[in-house]
Order: sequence, then structure tokens, then C-alpha cells
Amino acid sequence: MVAVLTAIYAAYGYVSGIALQPLTKSLDLFFLLPVFFAILVSLTGKKWSSTLLGTIVGLLFLYPTAGVPLSPHITISLIVNGLVFDMYLRESKTSLYDLSRRQLVMAGALGNLGMAVAGLLVFQIFGLAQPAYLWALALIGNPLVGAGGGFFGAIVVERVKGLQTRRVLEATASMKVRA
Repeated sequence: MVAVLTAIYAAYGYVSGIALQPLTKSLDLFFLLPVFFAILVSLTGKKWSSTLLGTIVGLLFLYPTAGVPLSPHITISLIVNGLVFDMYLRESKTSLYDLSRRQLVMAGALGNLGMAVAGLLVFQIFGLAQPAYLWALALIGNPLVGAGGGFFGAIVVERVKGLQTRRVLEATASMKVRA
């Protein structure tokens, strides 16, 4: 599942970063990442799977393509996002198979907040200081977009789990009828 979501995110990130960047300002990618994190963690139940996904995608985005310069801020931001997402869910002390919508929304918001801080700090450290309004916009906007992504991811997970449950019930009913 990590491989599939990595491939989808990397391909979409490439297209979005080139074709849609002037229109979306990468908000679509900031939304999609917590969606994928929520789906991955909820359906696999594996600890640190969001960190793994963020790290793999971040390392893929290190390779400069289509005139985009080397961008370590993206790699660091994606790793931090996955790490914060996983750490929040770990500290919430619940089964990764039984995450609530609220937990996924909070994990998405906090992960995107961590991503914004990490990315902007990389710019600060390397002397590419960003204006204060950009910090304010990122520190407010990214968590809101992350919360929306976590919410949407939770809805997707509920639908998938509902379909799985229905199939199990139908199979069980079918077995009873045959017996």
C-alpha cells in the first residue's frame, strides 16, 4: 500500500508542481498528503507508516526535475509531516485500526503545522527569510488544509471499511443459506 500511495503522490506531485502550481500554490498536495496518511494508517494499522510514506516521497522530490532546483525543504517538510502525524496517533493511545475521525483530523492538522514550520525554518536557516505574512498564512492555512485532508481521509476509510464489512456479512449470510 505504501508503494501504491507513493507512486500516486509522486506522479500527482510532479504534475501539480509544474502544471497546477500557479493555480493551487501546492494546497492540493498539502491536502492530499494527510488523506493518504489517514488511509494508510487506518487500513494497514502499521506504526510509523506515515513517516515511511513521507520519507520516501520526500526523497523522491529531492531529485530536481523540470527546472525545479534542489529542494531539501520539501524533503524535510514531508518527513516532519509524517513523523508528527504518526506521533500524534501514537500518543492518542488507541488502536490504529480503530481511529476516530477527530483523531485523523487532528493528526492531519498537526502534521501540516509541523510541515509548515519545518519548511519555513529551512528557508530561514539558509538565509532565504520569508516575510511575516507568509509565516502567518502558512501557520494558519496549512493546519486547516491538513485538517480537511484528515477529514476526507477518514471518510474514505469509513467507506472502505463499510464495504469490507458488508462483504463479510454477505459472505456469512451466503454460507448460512447454503448450509
